[in-house]
Amino acid sequence: MCLTIPKKVNSVNGNKVVIEQWDGKNSQEVPTIVDVGKNDWVLTQGGVAIEKISKEQADEIINLIKNNE
Repeated sequence: MCLTIPKKVNSVNGNKVVIEQWDGKNSQEVPTIVDVGKNDWVLTQGGVAIEKISKEQADEIINLIKNNE
């Protein structure tokens, strides 16, 4: 089973987005198949943004990760 970690959208350029990890350590540009805007949260798979999630969903996943470190 794979777990994808929420990433925040920093900018949108056509069908590509610049995303950063929840901890702000890394950012990268990836293609997207969903309609997103700056400051949205996404899940990625195989280097593609595949699903937009709410801030609340992102926070819930991030809290689970932090509590298991």
